[in-house]
Amino acid sequence: MLKQMHVWLMLLVAFAWVGCATPLIPTPRQPELSRREQSDTALIESIRTEWNILKSSRACEAERGAALERYNEKLMTLVRRLRLDALQAIDNDVDLNPKHVDLFYAGKRPNRPLRMVYDDMVPAEEIEPEELEERVTVRGLGVPIVGVIPAGKVEKSDRVVGFRHRGTVSTLTVVLSFPDSRSKNPQLHLVERLRTEAVPVGKYNYVLAADFSAPIEVYWSLTKVKEDRLLGMLQPQKLRDTMGLTCMERYNPDKIPVILTHGLMSSASTFNNLVNRLMAYPEIRQNYQFWYFNYPTGVAWTLTADEYRKALKSAREKLDPEKKNRNWEKMVVVGHSMGGLITRYSQCVEPWKMLSHVRGSFYQRGLLNYLHRDYLHKPLPAGMEPFRSDYFFEPVQAGMVVYLATPHRGAPMATYGIVNWLIRLVKLPQQLVGEMYNIATLQQDSLIMQPERMTEWFTSTRQLSPQGYSIVGLQNLSVRPVPTHSIIGDRGRGDTPKSSDGVVPYWSSHIGWGTETIVPSDHSVQDVPETAERLSTILLDYLKENKAQKQPRRHRRAARAARSASL
Repeated sequence: MLKQMHVWLMLLVAFAWVGCATPLIPTPRQPELSRREQSDTALIESIRTEWNILKSSRACEAERGAALERYNEKLMTLVRRLRLDALQAIDNDVDLNPKHVDLFYAGKRPNRPLRMVYDDMVPAEEIEPEELEERVTVRGLGVPIVGVIPAGKVEKSDRVVGFRHRGTVSTLTVVLSFPDSRSKNPQLHLVERLRTEAVPVGKYNYVLAADFSAPIEVYWSLTKVKEDRLLGMLQPQKLRDTMGLTCMERYNPDKIPVILTHGLMSSASTFNNLVNRLMAYPEIRQNYQFWYFNYPTGVAWTLTADEYRKALKSAREKLDPEKKNRNWEKMVVVGHSMGGLITRYSQCVEPWKMLSHVRGSFYQRGLLNYLHRDYLHKPLPAGMEPFRSDYFFEPVQAGMVVYLATPHRGAPMATYGIVNWLIRLVKLPQQLVGEMYNIATLQQDSLIMQPERMTEWFTSTRQLSPQGYSIVGLQNLSVRPVPTHSIIGDRGRGDTPKSSDGVVPYWSSHIGWGTETIVPSDHSVQDVPETAERLSTILLDYLKENKAQKQPRRHRRAARAARSASL
């Protein structure tokens, strides 16, 4: 019996702890009641009593409220017992028959043991956020937990966007329900909280309890992305496995994707406070899905933009192969700092014109004649073909663009002596050197005479100089006419247009079209509450005009099939 119980626990909630590197995941906490004080069977029966009050039409609102508190408290005891049993393999005198409880995961019975997906499921209240400035929770039915998926199990899970070498998490809520008939087993539900807001209990709908902050905190610690910020700047070749799109929830075709792109010497974790605050809005979490584009920041942003476009294209090919989901056209792209340049450049309708201001060898060799839309698909001269995807591409079809502290005209700090010293420390990926040599010889005659400066010129910092070819060329490019919003930092002096966020002056972050909001902040505008408040308004207003489209069932089936095929 004891052996069967432990097998059931492993199948039931996958609480097998084989070791997780992050110190944020706490060790199991002792339940409030031991099994000697109250058996599992008795505990479940006491939870049933509270459940019956929750669904009773004879109970008043106050009685149901009190029953909800007791229900959650008792369910937490059960969750802690199960986790403690599986993680520490403690021998207990257990009288709970596993055949008398059914498990439901994401709305249906799992077709495989959850231990194949999760290494641990941690009660969210036991996780103390270290970097988040606020804790976003929802009071309601159930126990919020964080499902931890280590690197070795990510590829075996049903996710298709994520750091496959870093691990990920799930935002879950545990609910124990009881069918009307006593002959039917109690049902333990592991509900994906970002897909479900409320559940019926009798004739009442109860909002599910939630903790949206705990998963965010664990996610960025588990992936170690936030620890790679400086390494991504100085040795980007070592972080190639973190380049690409990632998402903390399974792809949901019924939501509008929001793509967040970070800036220099940063990582996707820079958006943790922003996303955390946006999760406080039910309409936003019900209709938007937040994705992150992460990349090592030492490479020129024009080259990284190519990876950005490829990642978006690849994601849609996998998730919406028939291209029938209109939510992709409603996609919102958000870029902070240098990420805003990547975002803007990828929206340009004739990106090849960035090269049109260049003279020297480029002009002498007659290559200006090839800067034309016809050459999106026609062969280019051998000297230009290696960087076709950097300058000859169709723009990303986003529905709205948001710039956060973006240096559209460059950042004067990029020319400072200390920055020039830092540039010399950057070691670019070797696979890009050949490509950069072709670009350099076409655009900068001086580099032919000074080849040792080639990689220096194509570091991201050098490309942020107001005199850099990419910043100068960007000014000549037109972007797709879509709703555009700029959120710009002011260090509190209130002297706009003479203001600055300390890194990017207003004259560089101001673009002259769309809306513009000044917030009291340094360059890290994504961290201040005013930015989250403004962005929430932007997203909610956009939603009124572009309601997220619920996909027909056949399209959802196609999306699921595409996900399965890609794993």
